[in-house]
Amino acid sequence: MQIKTATLFRNKRENEEKEMIWKICFAMSLIFLAAGAVMFFYKRYHGKGGVRYLGGGVFLSAVSICFPVMHLTENDGFALAMSISQSIRMFVIDTGTSDILDVLQQDALGSIYIPYKIVVCILYLLGPVFTLSVVLRYFSNFFERLRIFFSSRKNLYIFSDLTEKSLEVATNLVEKDEKKKSAILFCNSNAKDDENVELEEKARVIGAILVPQEASRLHLKNKKRYLTYFQISDDEEKNLDCTLAMIDRMTEKNLKKYGATEQNITIYCFASGDEKEILLDAKDKRNLRVILIDEIRDSVYEHLYRYPLYANQNSTEENGKLSVLIVGGGKIGTEFLKATVWMGQMKSLDLEIYMIDLKGNLRRKSLSARCPELLQEDSDYQIDIHKGNIFSKKIELYLNELKDINYCMVSLGEDEKSLRAALALRGYFYRRYKKVQPVISVYVESRKKREAIRNLNETTRTKEKYYYDIVPFGNGGIYQSQQGSEALLIEYLGLGIHAHYCRLKKEDNRETRREVIKGYYSRQYNRRSSIAGGMHISSKLWEMGLGIIRVPENECEKKLFQKFVHPVNYEERTENIRKTCYSLEHDRWMAYVRAEGWSLATEGGKNIDDIRECYEQYCQVFKNQNYPDKLHPALIPLESDDPQIATLQQVDDMIVQVNKKLGLEYEPRYVESDEEVVDHIGEIVSGEWCGEEGIVLNGRVVQANEWIIADLGEILQYDTEILKREEAKMSLEKRLALQYEMMRCRNGKISL
Repeated sequence: MQIKTATLFRNKRENEEKEMIWKICFAMSLIFLAAGAVMFFYKRYHGKGGVRYLGGGVFLSAVSICFPVMHLTENDGFALAMSISQSIRMFVIDTGTSDILDVLQQDALGSIYIPYKIVVCILYLLGPVFTLSVVLRYFSNFFERLRIFFSSRKNLYIFSDLTEKSLEVATNLVEKDEKKKSAILFCNSNAKDDENVELEEKARVIGAILVPQEASRLHLKNKKRYLTYFQISDDEEKNLDCTLAMIDRMTEKNLKKYGATEQNITIYCFASGDEKEILLDAKDKRNLRVILIDEIRDSVYEHLYRYPLYANQNSTEENGKLSVLIVGGGKIGTEFLKATVWMGQMKSLDLEIYMIDLKGNLRRKSLSARCPELLQEDSDYQIDIHKGNIFSKKIELYLNELKDINYCMVSLGEDEKSLRAALALRGYFYRRYKKVQPVISVYVESRKKREAIRNLNETTRTKEKYYYDIVPFGNGGIYQSQQGSEALLIEYLGLGIHAHYCRLKKEDNRETRREVIKGYYSRQYNRRSSIAGGMHISSKLWEMGLGIIRVPENECEKKLFQKFVHPVNYEERTENIRKTCYSLEHDRWMAYVRAEGWSLATEGGKNIDDIRECYEQYCQVFKNQNYPDKLHPALIPLESDDPQIATLQQVDDMIVQVNKKLGLEYEPRYVESDEEVVDHIGEIVSGEWCGEEGIVLNGRVVQANEWIIADLGEILQYDTEILKREEAKMSLEKRLALQYEMMRCRNGKISL
């Protein structure tokens, strides 16, 4: 009797233990499934891939749900192993629900019997789904790899991330690539799972290749093609880190084993800030071209080149003024002001800049701290920063005092608010019945809104359209504008200035040309300084009655072009007038350097003794300027009637004397340098320095004589004919840019 009782007690205990195992495993299964789902949604919310977490949760849930079934006939160890095996079979569709459901014991499960069966069925359905998605992704990646292989002769544009911004840049590239010589590749394309399905569909419309790898992990051959990388995620810090990592990898000695060469690689890092520039410049990039893209600054540069400050000014008028109004003193307004200071340096026009901002006093203090000499009163331009609200009644009194404003830029941080201010300004100037209405431009983030703003109009009595002529701009950069010819020309002229200083000639060999290009891209500051010098060439030529225009590639278009436009021999045409631009080039350089935060290297005054004393303190370390303190001895006028103000030639002579005294070799030749830039504008624009093979810029080969210098009158006739023939099919952006180009030519010194 005791034995029977003991047996019954032991059986009851074993049944309770088994029932407990069923319940514990069922609970663990639900926990694993819930944990996987939570991690999946958490990662998706933060823009990262979470499928692996959901798949892992399903697998662990399947192992937990199978363990009690296997434990019926096996001990713990074998039961666990068989549960894992059964779960794997579940994922590869090598088993069915009956393998588990037929063994379930309703008596043992009790109230969880039905829920247990439901969870088993769910897991058996989810397993194959994950397997199928993995297989499809594998074959998808396989076919994308095949597309990369068959594109081995095409130039590649490689984007680090698939985002709205990168897709916009890629779309513009495809639109410009009429000959289909390039391919687009997006990396990290599956980083956001289902969230970027719409972006992936848009990317496939333009024929893009999508791969899950990071850009730095791709091994692409490029000995016979060009690779252009865009580090263009929404996180600027990530863009910089990835760029630095790519520089390290692409300057490795074993790069050649992948069939790659650093000479045909360009990396664009979308980030802004002096610190990021310093970090990039600190890296040894060898022959890599690494360019920091500050979208705001680039958009300002590109906009000012396409719609110059002087477009509606008459260059033949005496005592003319260039009056610029900037509404909003944030990053965009500040960059616009700094660029206006040097772009607005004209021989025939005096520059006045006015800024209106709610925090006007704070903006002035901040600008004075960053650029100590930019706001000095004895400069040859005027800057006034006014504290006020553009939408207030009082601001009209201030505007009335400004008299003739010929150029306005509005940027208030929000697209709608900026547009409202631009429209208010257009109404104000219209009420004043100005004979020449000012150019009003507005910074707008949204591309769709920019397109709509260009078409703002009212219907007149005669049923004609009266356009508000508000010029929107935004999202600047070498590849981001639809009309990208200006961006290419800006880069071309910048490299041309650098080539001029390096004395690069047509007959120089490939290695010499390569070293010059390497020097141009080695330092971000040097590149930007050269670009500023190149951009101002157009302003100098305008005051001489000349302009820069690109020769069409299409033969039919070239015939029409040659009918109206003929190259000008710059050296002969400007022999008697270009000397007046020597001082202008020095004024332009001083304005640019001050806008970059540099100050005169002096111990107090502007006399030669104070400048000498300061120069002697650092000349044995730096041959010219003091880089850490941003001090330069040449921030002095070319000529001066005041004996207490040194001239540029005196500074030049002083530096030569100090260097000879200390046994150092360096002759700055400041005066000659400014003169030579002006004298050689013809060579810089013609591009003889490109050599017979040409130079690669922005992913394409640029040859000599792609741009020429021509008479403004001839350019105006050609533009008029183009507008007449193609106006009906022109985009609003292209038509607006062409109309302003015609106005610019019309107001220049035309001689036909």
